[in-house]
Amino acid sequence: MTNKNKYLALSTLGFFMTGCTGIMTKNQAGLSAATFCGVAAGAGVALSRDHDQWIAAPAAVGSALLCGGLAYLLTENPKPKPPPPPPPPPPPPPKPEAKPAPKPEAKPEAKPAPKPAPKVERTIILDDVLFDFDKSNVKPEAAAILDRLVAFMKENSDKKANLSGHTDNVGTDAYNQALSERRVSSVKDYVVGKGVDGGRVSGQGFGESKPIADNKTAEGRSKNRRVEIKVN
Repeated sequence: MTNKNKYLALSTLGFFMTGCTGIMTKNQAGLSAATFCGVAAGAGVALSRDHDQWIAAPAAVGSALLCGGLAYLLTENPKPKPPPPPPPPPPPPPKPEAKPAPKPEAKPEAKPAPKPAPKVERTIILDDVLFDFDKSNVKPEAAAILDRLVAFMKENSDKKANLSGHTDNVGTDAYNQALSERRVSSVKDYVVGKGVDGGRVSGQGFGESKPIADNKTAEGRSKNRRVEIKVN
């Protein structure tokens, strides 16, 4: 190969390498350079000689090997494309709207405590018909009424009985006071004797001091001779 042909081959290789480096792989650059240089060198030798043109073929092969080897060694494989940048992070979720604090419920006005129910008193009157005249013994008619009182007291253990004895105005005050007290004692003894706790039965005699009718008539005096039983 003449110096002219070597210069042509190297110039061609330099031009080729400048355009191909970074685009082709090492194998592709070597094959392309070998082909290009072999053709160029063979054609150049053939055109420059009028005789001994058989030298063109060896020149083409030599140029091809030289250019191909140099191209393979000098060419760098294309760098892989950098990975795509990661996608941007998703936007933060919108903050929930702050709910207004619930208004405190108005407390209902405290209702005043109900007044305690008034105590109901039951009053039983044992008049003169249920006692013998000037006597304090309980007659059978009074016993029937007192038996109902005993049954009620047993069914309602929270109830109490208060006895009050009364007389008409016949006789002295002292006598009538004592008679009223004896009648109270007779009623209390009867009730307690039937099983009612004595602590639940109290009594007091008032003599002739609290009449409920006119003592000038027999009927009025009969009503005033009595024992009142108040249950509460």
